[in-house]
Amino acid sequence: MPAPLLYIAGDVHHDGSDPGFGRWLDRLAALPPARLVLLGDVVEWWTDGPACRAKHEPILARLRAMRRAGWWIDILRGNRELAGGRAFEIACGCSQLHHPQLDIQLGPVHLRIVHGDRLMHDPAYRAWSVVGRSFFFRAHQMLYPPAALELVARMIRRSSRGSRPMTAKPSIFMDPRKVHGAARGCDVLVAGHVHQSWRRRIRGVDLILAGHWPPGRGHWVEGFADGRLERRSEAV
Repeated sequence: MPAPLLYIAGDVHHDGSDPGFGRWLDRLAALPPARLVLLGDVVEWWTDGPACRAKHEPILARLRAMRRAGWWIDILRGNRELAGGRAFEIACGCSQLHHPQLDIQLGPVHLRIVHGDRLMHDPAYRAWSVVGRSFFFRAHQMLYPPAALELVARMIRRSSRGSRPMTAKPSIFMDPRKVHGAARGCDVLVAGHVHQSWRRRIRGVDLILAGHWPPGRGHWVEGFADGRLERRSEAV
């Protein structure tokens, strides 16, 4: 069976407590080099500097080693990497940092990969994301010690609806209009953010949700030269 040319994963929310994602990267590193796309929320990157790099160095070091071994690594900024800039890009050793989307031609299939937060109707989050990505907010963060920023980050994580599976609450839902707009000009749309793994057609859009990484289990998508895209779920 042909080997995948492309691996897509995201929503790891790595905090050092579960080694499963690191083991999965080690498995990939033992394979012939291919392309790895991380679609966001891989780590908790609240400040673009050395404190975040030190916290996530076990994962970041693996990504840099894979890049040196010939892997092409793309990373999309998710809502947990709002502050990610040049320091984040260097720490990951990625080939390129993307926002808000990445387009790939996979055989006959035009594939578009997004984090997925922009597919949701969630006004409170959209307002926060504008603030969180602003230059002034990032500069303000640098005035505080890492311990204080981590305390704030914990409070945000506890209250974040995006850190839990999507519910039927009327204020937050996947907006078919946004899905249709995000997929304009592509054949398949791959997203994360809502911590679910499925493939459905929404307003004619072939949408794949890549899934998340609960303790001991991984979800990802593999792409092949003929354009096939297959979802995977395994113990890690």
